[in-house]
Amino acid sequence: MIDAFAHIIPPRFFARIETLLETWQPSERVRLYRSWLREDEVLGDLDARRRLLDQFPDYRQVLVLGVYPMEELGDPATATALSREVNDELAGLVADHPDRFAGFAAELALNDVDAGIQEFERAVEDLGALGAQIHTNVHGVSLDDPRFEPLFAKAHELDRALWLHPGRSVTTPDFPTEPDSRFGIWWSLGWPYETAVTMARLVYSGHMERYPGLKIVTHHGGGMIPHFSGRLDAVQTEDQREAFEQVFKRPALDYFRMFYADTSFFGAPHGLRSSVEFFGVDHMLFGTDMPLGGPQVIPDTLADLRAVGLPAEDERKILQGNAERVLLT
Repeated sequence: MIDAFAHIIPPRFFARIETLLETWQPSERVRLYRSWLREDEVLGDLDARRRLLDQFPDYRQVLVLGVYPMEELGDPATATALSREVNDELAGLVADHPDRFAGFAAELALNDVDAGIQEFERAVEDLGALGAQIHTNVHGVSLDDPRFEPLFAKAHELDRALWLHPGRSVTTPDFPTEPDSRFGIWWSLGWPYETAVTMARLVYSGHMERYPGLKIVTHHGGGMIPHFSGRLDAVQTEDQREAFEQVFKRPALDYFRMFYADTSFFGAPHGLRSSVEFFGVDHMLFGTDMPLGGPQVIPDTLADLRAVGLPAEDERKILQGNAERVLLT
């Protein structure tokens, strides 16, 4: 098995984050980040991770930095330096433990897009990164903003994947009259919503048409897209009509099916079944979100996949074959 969306905060970077948070002014986001550091010891403790992985001898991970959008950790120069540090550390972990780690997604600081692209190139060409993780917004700016277009062009040129992680936080309110989100809705529903919004913005702005073969791996089964796909190709607004007339050369849903999706559903096989049916077996990657889904997230994700009832060959593709084809070659 290859887990294509396994989170980590490597030890040296873990210590750096703790030091950074001590200097920040108290806020809901700082308290949230501090709590995330201790969400599960497997996130930053390599010995704890090894003990967990020893339970799964045929399982390897693609390492993806946990939790923090890099551009939120400092000014452009600081964030860029931090991204270089953590990418060097991730590359070292993969080199030291190839039996457990199949590769890593580089982390980029996109508060300086040019520097982020330079780090993307360095991470791929010098460190062997399989691609890079990006978040659904950069300081509230949508990824279809023209300033980020060169990043997608570079990913297409390098033929490397982009891991799309939700960027919403507790400071994004559920309703405009409130100061922040309540009851964890910012992540339980806000993350799949913002993932779906970002996918739609990239489709309607023409990214998937301009960059054929662009590999974007979406978290949590492609968010809300599979479940509400019937609403996506109904022409309703002027800018939607313009996209259909000026950008699209095929049906709208064909562009949405160009994305890849993982299997991280935390015990909801009916949701996973919807994603498999929408994206197709060849665009599904086994991904658990570990360790953020709890200590049983690996067996729980396996159980979700097996509950879908796929033929053995299709299940093998999702568990390993697709990751080898899409990410590792």
